[in-house]
Amino acid sequence: MKVAVCGLGRMGTALAEALAVDGHDLTVWNRNPRKVADARIAATPSDAARGAEAVVLVVFDGPAAESVLLGETGVTAGAAPGTLIINATTLAPDESRRLAQGANAAGLRYLEAPVIGSVPAVRKGALHVLTGGADQDARDAESVLRVWSHAGGRRHVGPVGSASSLKLVANLALGTAVGALHDAIRLGSGLGLDREDVLDILQEGVLGPLAAGKRARLTQGTYGGADFTVAALAKDLALAIAAVDEPLTTADAAARLVARAAELDGSLDIAVMGRSWEPKR
Repeated sequence: MKVAVCGLGRMGTALAEALAVDGHDLTVWNRNPRKVADARIAATPSDAARGAEAVVLVVFDGPAAESVLLGETGVTAGAAPGTLIINATTLAPDESRRLAQGANAAGLRYLEAPVIGSVPAVRKGALHVLTGGADQDARDAESVLRVWSHAGGRRHVGPVGSASSLKLVANLALGTAVGALHDAIRLGSGLGLDREDVLDILQEGVLGPLAAGKRARLTQGTYGGADFTVAALAKDLALAIAAVDEPLTTADAAARLVARAAELDGSLDIAVMGRSWEPKR
């Protein structure tokens, strides 16, 4: 399949590399040009979209997605009618619906496809992909999505906006767990406990998957080369809190904590939340 990937951060690069290995005819674009083996490098998103059957967007947030999709040199300026847009960016539901309207107005099909999992899961094909949009568009995206999720799963949630909503639920849960990890490690430190004992017991409890997945980083104190950055988590928590009028008290506290970490260095992995530091007053 002729596929274009727009956005080559760590996640976008991993997704593109997996598509290339699977044998797709691949074109890539990034604001700061980067190479992906066996892929053509496009000068603009519109250039990347020319001749593509599907265009995958993997950018940081809604404004970036709008620029790449609908901007003057965006995907809609180069894509042929009927091209399938697969937007893997984590967005607010309303943002995704507006992008769908813009894509549809340009004669394109739009499928939101946020993913649960990070770079290591991409390499194992173990992502869980949530899709929102037309049933046929979800079926047509299978040859792309299965590359990342053949050992994970795909769930078609409903119309555009529904998958973005479910992804915010998932990331809100992750954010509150990260906040709990931070507090549990600080409590252990304050009580004079051995750090490894604290991590061992956390792995046995409700934070087990998170503590286990981040154990190497937490033990070694290595937080660069992020699988999922604190800046991205801070953005997602803010989207979740803004999405409803209901009070989300725990999420609100976690969001403030993660936002402070992002202010220090947003490029670090979320495991940095398990490092003890004095929060800003």
